Parts: sequence; C-alpha cells; structure tokens
Amino acid sequence: MKNYPFLLLAMAALGLTGCTDEPPVVVDESIPVISKLNYDFVTNIEPSFGQTIPNDWNSIRFSLTVSDPEGVKELEINVKPAFENQLGSEYADEFELLNTTQIFNDSRVDPKKNIIFGGEEVNFEYSIEWRGIYSVAELPILAGPYEVQVDATDVNGNKTGLENGSSYLTTVFVDRWYAPLIYRPYGLPEAVSGNSGEELVMEGGVLKTAEINSSPLKFIWIKLVDKDVVEDFKSNADQTVYEERIWGESVAFGKSGEVLPPAIETPDNVAELTFNDLFATDPILLPEGPSKLVLVVWAQDEAGNISKKTFPIEIN
Repeated sequence: MKNYPFLLLAMAALGLTGCTDEPPVVVDESIPVISKLNYDFVTNIEPSFGQTIPNDWNSIRFSLTVSDPEGVKELEINVKPAFENQLGSEYADEFELLNTTQIFNDSRVDPKKNIIFGGEEVNFEYSIEWRGIYSVAELPILAGPYEVQVDATDVNGNKTGLENGSSYLTTVFVDRWYAPLIYRPYGLPEAVSGNSGEELVMEGGVLKTAEINSSPLKFIWIKLVDKDVVEDFKSNADQTVYEERIWGESVAFGKSGEVLPPAIETPDNVAELTFNDLFATDPILLPEGPSKLVLVVWAQDEAGNISKKTFPIEIN
C-alpha cells in the first residue's frame, strides 16, 4: 500500500506528458503583392496599362515593388507578342518579335544591377532592352502590341498567378521609327470636328516612311467608336463601333477588306495613303446622338510592323 502514492504520481506525470501538444505549425499561404514603388511622386506601376513605348526608347522600363511578410524570393518577367503570327515570312531574317522571360533572384548574375532578395520588400527598377550590349534581341524588333506579365514568389514557394488575379498584366505598344506613321499635320487642333449626318473629313493619313527598315503598307483598319480600349483588337473588346472600314489583309488581325488604293509616292521613297483618299469611295458618316467619339486607326506593313493611333472626334 505504501507504493501506491508513487504509482499515482507516475501515472499523473505520464498523463500530463501525453496531453502536452506542440505549438501549431502556421502554414504560409499568402502570396506576394505587386504594387507601385513606395515613392510619393510615383502614381502607378511601370510599364503602365496600355503604355506606348516611344520610338526613341530602346527598352521597356520596369518600376514596381514586391512585398511579402515572409520574404520575397524571386521575380519573373515575361514579354511576348500579342500576335504570334505577326512577322512576315519574307522578312524573317530582318526582324524578330520581342519574346523573353527574365528571372530575378539571388542566383542571378546581372551585369547591369544587383537586386537583393529575401527581405519583406523588394523595390524593382530595371529595363529590358532590345538594342545595345544588353539587348535580348538579335535583330530589330517589330513594332506593335506586346503582353507583359510580372509574377513573384516568396521564400515559402507561394507565387502570384493569373488564375487568382495576383499577377501584374498589361499590354504595351512598342513604337518604332520604321513602322507605319499615322499622322495629322502639325499645327491642327487635336480633335476633328464635324456635324452629325455628314461625312468625316480630316487631313493626314498613313505613311510608309523613308527609313531603311520600312516596308510597303499592307493593311489599314479604321473604326469610329465610343471609347479607346487597350486591347480593342480582340473580338470581345468592350467598345461600341459606329463605323468601320478595312483595306488590305492581315493574318495577325485575322481581317481583310477592300484593296488598298494606290499610295502617293515621293522621290525620297515615302508612300502615303491620305484619310480623304481612303474615305473617297466609302465615306464615314458621323452619327447622331453622341457628341464625342474616337477614331481608332491601325496600320500594318508587309514586314509585320503594327502602328496604332487614336483621334478624338467632336460631333456638333
């Protein structure tokens, strides 16, 4: 009987030991957040949504912040053409499409910039270039729309993605000096005015320039719409089309129309199709009702360079 207290104490200790639980393991399922740089003078991520890359730039510039409480491990940038079949086969040895994937982490050896990962926040400022010693392209790139996607991964492997809307995704328009030039004469008002029910009349047109890499015009698509939409070349664009005219044929756009009229050629190898000549046989009529519309002009040359320009239209 005298051994019972010791036996009870031993059983109690064993019971206490069996009931002691380890601290719960917290599983990190949060994904990194991609946002603008944390500077007062910065208003958005660069490249911004629908940004036009001017023809005197040779790169897409990136400025953004990636944050994650557990630590940022990696950043991935993908740039690809909006039109995979944009390049004309006979120009395949003269141009290429900008198509690159760049991964940034502590293992990357980058001669341009050393970016430190692992902390809760990474301020990322970088440029992907298509000319010069850091170029990702070997040939001149085609002008046109390109899709840009930015993703990030934290130290626990959680990654942003399109499926949950956490990637940064935008379409940029790369302009090049050898692409078709869509223009209005210098000095004219920005907006084109007209009366409802009357034909649209506007100076200007589309040029094949005298630049070495320029090629003949192949396709022109003009439409009068309620608003400009970044990806208005897609069939599901949120846009009301009042008038539409197409000349030539484009595999990239998947569209064809009337034969392009003869261009006005000059001795310096410039060829122009004026808006008024294009509308001569099938004019655009300004509708009744809306007072402010947008004229969207797309043009493509034989090599595959694509240009886009919009003009505000005021209807009286």
